[in-house]
Amino acid sequence: MPPILPSITTQPANKTVRVGHTAKFSVGATGTKPLALQWKKNGVNIAGATKASYATPPTTLDDNGALFAVIVSDRAGSVTSNNATLTVNP
Repeated sequence: MPPILPSITTQPANKTVRVGHTAKFSVGATGTKPLALQWKKNGVNIAGATKASYATPPTTLDDNGALFAVIVSDRAGSVTSNNATLTVNP
């Protein structure tokens, strides 16, 4: 059976948290197993963030407006999710 290009079935959702709290982003994806995932913050890979969900460290006001996305890959190719925006309130 030929590999199936990955597809995102549930996009990450925007989150709003208060300073000092964490935000949890998640994605649903299908494709040829095993799937490889890599979360990004503002276009930069987040070290160790390779699961279907990602929880931020405790947030600061500097995180307000940050964009989170995930790349889902398999042997057929890769797909990038929509950006989810993090809003941090004081």
